[in-house]
Amino acid sequence: MTGYLGRIELMDRSGNVRRLEIRHIEKPEEFRQLVEVQASAWRMGKDRTDATPSHVLRAASDNSGIVIGAFDLDSGNVVGFAWGFLARDSRGLYHYSHQSAVIEELKYSGLGFRIKQAQREVALAQGLDRARWTFDPLQGLNTRFNLGKLGVVSWEYVINYYGEMNDAINRGLRSDRLKVWWFLKSERVRRKAKGELRSPSLQEALEAGAVEVLEFDSDIPSGFKKVNSDLVLVEIPYSVDDARSKGTVSQWRKYTAEAMIYYMSLGYIDFEAVYERGSKRVFHLLWKKPLEEILRGEPAR
Repeated sequence: MTGYLGRIELMDRSGNVRRLEIRHIEKPEEFRQLVEVQASAWRMGKDRTDATPSHVLRAASDNSGIVIGAFDLDSGNVVGFAWGFLARDSRGLYHYSHQSAVIEELKYSGLGFRIKQAQREVALAQGLDRARWTFDPLQGLNTRFNLGKLGVVSWEYVINYYGEMNDAINRGLRSDRLKVWWFLKSERVRRKAKGELRSPSLQEALEAGAVEVLEFDSDIPSGFKKVNSDLVLVEIPYSVDDARSKGTVSQWRKYTAEAMIYYMSLGYIDFEAVYERGSKRVFHLLWKKPLEEILRGEPAR
């Protein structure tokens, strides 16, 4: 196997080196293990209502879908995966990536990135040049991963996309989602895959003309500004769990949604994540720029 499909070594959260292999899921027992990966990734507990069943994953794999898994070579267990299926719009076929997850012990290890790149590799081999999925724009790590690491773009914000969800990460939170596109052959995605295109710092974004648009009252979002700038920054909480514990998560959800929907209605594209490490601030960076220019992979200026 070549590229991102194959054997790798990564360090887990306990500092242990894990020997892994990324490949297609093939056997019934491997598909069943994917339910346990979902339970670990989304902290589902005993309630697996929102887990995709193994028989659905097997059916997708057998019918032009992509089901890629990462296997621990010592235990033989599946520790991460991504899966999706063929879809069609007015432009033709694309890959719809419904889920991507790794077990709790391997979060932040870089495994998720490698699995997504393997998924991209297989989609390209199928003759596809686009992939699509959704993610929660209020989640800081997901924002940095999808926009900053993978290079997805979005111009569509959907309120309460899945309705009520029962896992520990989503429970009690309106399931708003960004519908994102991953343009597999674009220069932007290619450069992100190679680590050649980093996300800007907050200072760099501000120097490029970006304007922060959320308004706050005692550090709690209270509205947003309508500004005349081609670049706008929409802040999100560093940690949704912290915002939930402080009782401010509904305000974050309300005003980030209002800001993104407003600017997207004017033609802005959400294309990058901005993370300020010292202050632990996270932003979506939206640009009023033609999609073709954004996909060239040039930094905002």
